[in-house]
Amino acid sequence: MKKTYEIAGQVMGFFDSFKGSRPAIDNDDILIVRSRSRKVIPINELENKVLEIGKELGGEEILADSAKIEEILKSGDKHIKSSELQTTPIDSGGFKRMKKELESMGLVVVYKVFELPSFDVIIVIWEDKNEIPPLYVEVTVSKKED
Repeated sequence: MKKTYEIAGQVMGFFDSFKGSRPAIDNDDILIVRSRSRKVIPINELENKVLEIGKELGGEEILADSAKIEEILKSGDKHIKSSELQTTPIDSGGFKRMKKELESMGLVVVYKVFELPSFDVIIVIWEDKNEIPPLYVEVTVSKKED
């Protein structure tokens, strides 16, 4: 089993979101899995839950305003393009814009980026602000460039 699957599986298992999970992108360098869970996490616990799974993975959190985020996004973009998918140029503000758009629809969004020894992991979760299921989960596991 590829290590990317093990990492993504650990995240999906943590949020009880295996059922219905599916890879959006899967190649040798990057795996993006999206899913949803019937689990509801209280809004005030969302951030702590993402930090908790990041810690379980052995990851070091990369702060959202860090210059390193852009490097990680560019690397992930390169890995996605190796899938021969059409993508637009990388936008380091994309996370913030996505979060704002989802929040305008009445959702609460939390995302974190973690650095592991051989991989970068981005975890995004969101749910209705009234804590109505489902909880949406997306994890990106990207191999670090040498």
